[in-house]
Amino acid sequence: MATITCEICGGIFSKSYLPSHKRLAHSKRSLSSAGPITEKEAMQKIASLYESLSVDGRKRVVRLLATKDKDVPRDQKIQ
Repeated sequence: MATITCEICGGIFSKSYLPSHKRLAHSKRSLSSAGPITEKEAMQKIASLYESLSVDGRKRVVRLLATKDKDVPRDQKIQ
């Protein structure tokens, strides 16, 4: 079984469990919490969720994001 170190706390976990560990141990807020989150927090949440997807799920997300990116004008600032 492959082990990997959590870059947040330094704990050692199995590669398959690490996304769950991060979600459970290091989540500052839930997905349904009230109030805005920063762009950095949103990107960390997206990356954490992405890690938990299957290969096919990751491919679908990449296609979905690429499609959504075409809808955003290049000069529009993302907040």
